[in-house]
Amino acid sequence: MIFPDNLHVVILTGSRQAHGPLLAGTGLRSKPLLPVGGESMLASVLKAVAASDFAARLWVSTQDPQVLALSTEYAFEVIPNASGAVRSLLKALRSLPEDGEWVLFVSGDHPLLTPDMLNYFVREGLRKDLALVVAVVERSVVQAAYPESQRTYFHARDGAFSGGNLFLINRRKFQANVTVMETIDANRKKPWKNAFMLNPLSLLKILCRQLTMSQVAQEASRLLRCPTDVVVMPFAECCMDVDKPSDKALAEEILKRRQIDQSGIPSQLGIL
Repeated sequence: MIFPDNLHVVILTGSRQAHGPLLAGTGLRSKPLLPVGGESMLASVLKAVAASDFAARLWVSTQDPQVLALSTEYAFEVIPNASGAVRSLLKALRSLPEDGEWVLFVSGDHPLLTPDMLNYFVREGLRKDLALVVAVVERSVVQAAYPESQRTYFHARDGAFSGGNLFLINRRKFQANVTVMETIDANRKKPWKNAFMLNPLSLLKILCRQLTMSQVAQEASRLLRCPTDVVVMPFAECCMDVDKPSDKALAEEILKRRQIDQSGIPSQLGIL
């Protein structure tokens, strides 16, 4: 699979928990600016994208002066955000230059993101060639690697899945129902609520776990009015963004383990 030369990557900085316990006492307004593992989460995401195999024009969706003043070796352009992730995504789609057909949206609070995750998702997403592709991670993958991780899962016939914080959109094909998108985003921590937007037969099949995750995505396509599917990611860390202090503590521990592995010291020896 050859990556397109004109891929846009938009990092969403969001507004959730802007005054929550995660940022208490930090003086920060944007969560992605929180240092995790020695650098801000936003800088970690910028680094991962810059090290990926695809050439991308890099954007950050924000209006925060602290983000605009961020000093980093990875150059990015700015698109003003809106209230909520969906409105920011749609605003970015309207504002981006028209030279790129594909847009990759990445959560800015993802310090565990790696180039391998990005390469895998973009490659598989392009192969599907749909309007919207969403990354998910199966619960068994997460629990096998990090049994202490607390995530929100949607249950399907082929497993339980958590969102992977990556979205790939084909601008030419994307004509989604905005109201439905906003409702789905609002219920992201209570995915069972989204099921009640379906017709009764589809709802019954989902409640009885008769549909696979890909079949659920097909039902979502009807709601969103655009062809949609998921990419099941083999990386447990892909769904592990940082929303609360316990997430931050786990992410920092994982980053420490990575540093040990990269140094050539067996991770089972612990941190010396």
